[in-house]
Amino acid sequence: MNQLNAVVNHNYPEIIRFAAFVAIISAILTFCTIAVIFVNRVIKKRRQKIQKMADEAILETLGERIFIYDSVSDISEKELSKTLSILDVLKNKNKIFRKSMIRLLVYFQTNLTGSVGRIVNATYSRLKLRQFSLKKLQSPLWFLKTQGLTEVQRMKDVMSLLEVYKLVNDKNQDVRVASYIALVRLRARDCFEVMSKEREELSEWQQMMLVEGIFNTIGLTIPSFKTFLRSENRSLVLLGIKLIVDYRQLDAIQELLAVINAQDDFIRLRIIEALGALNAEEAESSLRNRYQLEPVKNKAAILISLGLIASGNSVDFIRQKFMEAEDFLIIKSAAAAITSHPPVVAYEVKNELQEEHAVQKGLINHFTEALN
Repeated sequence: MNQLNAVVNHNYPEIIRFAAFVAIISAILTFCTIAVIFVNRVIKKRRQKIQKMADEAILETLGERIFIYDSVSDISEKELSKTLSILDVLKNKNKIFRKSMIRLLVYFQTNLTGSVGRIVNATYSRLKLRQFSLKKLQSPLWFLKTQGLTEVQRMKDVMSLLEVYKLVNDKNQDVRVASYIALVRLRARDCFEVMSKEREELSEWQQMMLVEGIFNTIGLTIPSFKTFLRSENRSLVLLGIKLIVDYRQLDAIQELLAVINAQDDFIRLRIIEALGALNAEEAESSLRNRYQLEPVKNKAAILISLGLIASGNSVDFIRQKFMEAEDFLIIKSAAAAITSHPPVVAYEVKNELQEEHAVQKGLINHFTEALN
């Protein structure tokens, strides 16, 4: 009877009531999680379906009414108005259709050139899609800002330069880098000056994106990148070194030599490599003098660079390091430097090798055979 009263009156021990409470909460949370996953999947599937419909409708309209012409002037005003009216209806159908239209037009503008590219640009302008890209630039979300900047620069929207300039001081570095790229792609006169004011360290990925933006911009006025070497921002110095080499700015060699005493081992390594890539004969003496001061990796780079320069003035220096070194990386780099010279140099060095120079002889043979 007492047990029945305990059940009826819920007079269970505290631990049992707590366990029951936890079990009920867990069941509710599990149900809610499953429900959320299910709803999200349904929404995702529906969005994908609408996305596919939008892409097909827009591509069909563009293919049948826009891309069949060689230029905008070939389209009659009546036909153009009708086409723009159809595209405008699609644009305003819903957010997914609008995003799809912007994405497709940006894609075609990026990958098509000539008259088709101009038609795409004119369509983008006449449909007033620019305002949606500009709206993204004003978003508090950094990824929407970068997305908007990408759209602006790929559509070559020079009219939006003022809005791009507003983001060069954004708190988010990714936004700032995207704005630098946009300024470069839009060929803003002071794009490199703005870039040189960056104070935070740029990642290798960000540097690569900047280099790609510079290389792929036709008609861009290229400055002397030696000014980047004076920056207090380590990553800008590295970026400047790379661009000096890529654009073979020989007038920057003296500036490279001026900063070769930098405390940063990696910066010195990149300078050493750059001097070799630029075939800077005037740098040979400085490279030889720095050899004993450098870590092994930089010493190896000095030997490689002297080999690339291959003036003949450093043959004895390279030969000495090749014979005396115990570190394999140094021996290997010296062998590569020797074989970068005329074949007679490798032949003479090989004849000097003794039995204890088995490693050196093997490396000389390896590099000589690779050249043949």
